[in-house]
Order: sequence, then structure tokens, then C-alpha cells
Amino acid sequence: MRNTMKGHWNKCRKAMGALLIFSFSHFLILSCEGIDCTLDNVVAMKIGFYNSESKVAVSITDAVDVTAEGTDSLLLNQERNVQTLSLPMSYWQEADTLRLQFSGSDEEGNSYAYHIVLRINKTNLPHFESPDCPTVMFHEISSIDYDDPYKLADSIVVDNPTVNYASLENVKIYLRGSAD
Repeated sequence: MRNTMKGHWNKCRKAMGALLIFSFSHFLILSCEGIDCTLDNVVAMKIGFYNSESKVAVSITDAVDVTAEGTDSLLLNQERNVQTLSLPMSYWQEADTLRLQFSGSDEEGNSYAYHIVLRINKTNLPHFESPDCPTVMFHEISSIDYDDPYKLADSIVVDNPTVNYASLENVKIYLRGSAD
């Protein structure tokens, strides 16, 4: 009886060993598969600045700060010589409010600061590629409203409402006069 138990135990050990080796090798094979996650998986709204008369892109030489209203989040700090801004959007809110602050000093050394407040209404669209990749949020801009107390902009329009991995400009701000 003892030899029978010993033989049975040896068979079980061999079966368990084979199962363990099979499981481990299967794990190695699966873990070595290529993951098809997008490497450039940054979703950001792109804002471009244009001259309202010529419709030509302009560079903002003033310092530009961008904050998310209702939070203490500074999205952009003292950026200079920009033609476009790439800004993140909230994942779950139906609207984002951004304050674009332009500051500098004139020839006499006097400081100035102007701002435009953008209210971006949007639909959030979860984007799933694979179980191995994180879910990202795409957005569809439905409308944009703005407050421009200093009358810096002639108009602000949604050029491409889909915010995803593409590097397309989503919003165009047509500035009055020269931005330089």
C-alpha cells in the first residue's frame, strides 16, 4: 500500500510539474507579445492664434498663462512666442472653462495684463484600444463661448470639433490688430 501511495504521489508531482511548466511558459509567451498601445497617446485641445484681417497665424510674444477656472490648476505658465497652445481637457465634466492671461510691459516699462475666458462645451467619449492599454478620453466640442472684456479677439471659432490623438487645431482665435 505504501508503494502504491508513493507511485501515485510521484505521478501527481510530475503532473503538477508539467502543469506548472506549461502555465509558466504560457505566461512568458503572452507577456512577450507586442502591445499595440498608441505611443503618442496624449489627447489635447489645440488652440491657434491668427490675425483677424489677414487670417495668417501670429505669434504671441506676451507671456501666456492658462488656468482652469474653478481649480488651482495652472495649465501653462509664462509661455512666450507661441502660435498654438496644446491644452488638456477634463475627463468627465461637460464643460471646461479656461482663462488665457496675456501679460507683458510696454516701451515705457509699464506692466499690462489682459485675459480671455473660454467656455468649451463638450461630450466626453471613452476610447478603448486593448485590455493592455489604458482607456483615454476623446472629446467632441459642441460649442464655445467666451468673455473678452478687452476686445482682444475679433472672433473665436471651433475649426475641428474632434479632440483626439490627431494634431489638428481645434479652436482658432482671430486677434484684432497685431499680436506681436
